[in-house]
Amino acid sequence: MMIQLFQRAAATSAILIVSCFICSTATAQPTELVSFDQYLEKKNTVAGGTPWVLEKFCPVSTNIIARRVLESYGAMFVAKDSVELPVSCVQKGEGQVLAFQKKIPRTPIDVRGVRIDLQTAAAQALQQSINEAEISGLTISALDGPIAGGRSYGDTLMLWNSRVFPALAYWIRRGKLTSMDFDELAKLALEKKVEKILEWESKGIYFSTDRSRSILTSTAPPGTSQHLSLIAFDVVEYWNPQVRSILNRNGWFQTVVDDPPHFTYLGVAESELPSRGLIAVLKNGHQYWIPNRSATIVTDSPTN
Repeated sequence: MMIQLFQRAAATSAILIVSCFICSTATAQPTELVSFDQYLEKKNTVAGGTPWVLEKFCPVSTNIIARRVLESYGAMFVAKDSVELPVSCVQKGEGQVLAFQKKIPRTPIDVRGVRIDLQTAAAQALQQSINEAEISGLTISALDGPIAGGRSYGDTLMLWNSRVFPALAYWIRRGKLTSMDFDELAKLALEKKVEKILEWESKGIYFSTDRSRSILTSTAPPGTSQHLSLIAFDVVEYWNPQVRSILNRNGWFQTVVDDPPHFTYLGVAESELPSRGLIAVLKNGHQYWIPNRSATIVTDSPTN
């Protein structure tokens, strides 16, 4: 499914032309869109210091995983300045993740009997959301237990494999892949495994749980998940617009297209997101704030 973004020279507004009827931009777009890449450069360059370079942070022009990860999960990198973020878009292995997580100020909170670990600011904002929901007679619950919040590298590896192996079996049964493909994949290093899966998906062999869209909408490659930064929370009641509104007011937003339970703590008002290089896309009744990276925005669902 492709969403094409055309910016007219004669106007400052943007129009998204959509190839299906279930996707559109949200109505409240700014009069002038801000480039995600340019915002990151501005945000991360210290006055008088060495200029920040996107390719060092995330080699999007040479690495397919880096590019797809930044497009799929990159909204977290425009969070408010007090949020701790990784120094690269892909963390290499458990050691790097552990070193990063040790620096994070965190606060565990109880969400309807489930312990959720989050960065302190994110935890406070989630607790405020829960309190507001209760006043309105609503609930905010954790989807799939403690891993709804902060995760370890091992958690992300387990979730990745839980998508990959069933999908391999599915496509082998249907003759799209072979046992030899399985064996060859098993021999590859993790990064090459991810690249191979993305290559298969480019041919319509999808690895999400329903086999209709990219695995990246279902779970992140190990080392890339927003949950590793302790600023993501998966919500049972994501379908309730009142719950979404409460979370939005407290700095939590949906940022991964086709993953509606997933909310990301950005810690700023919704009205500020466009000026931080994000663009709102509406799909199936859910508004996602995603990086405004180029003239073509690709969602990971196949064309209907």
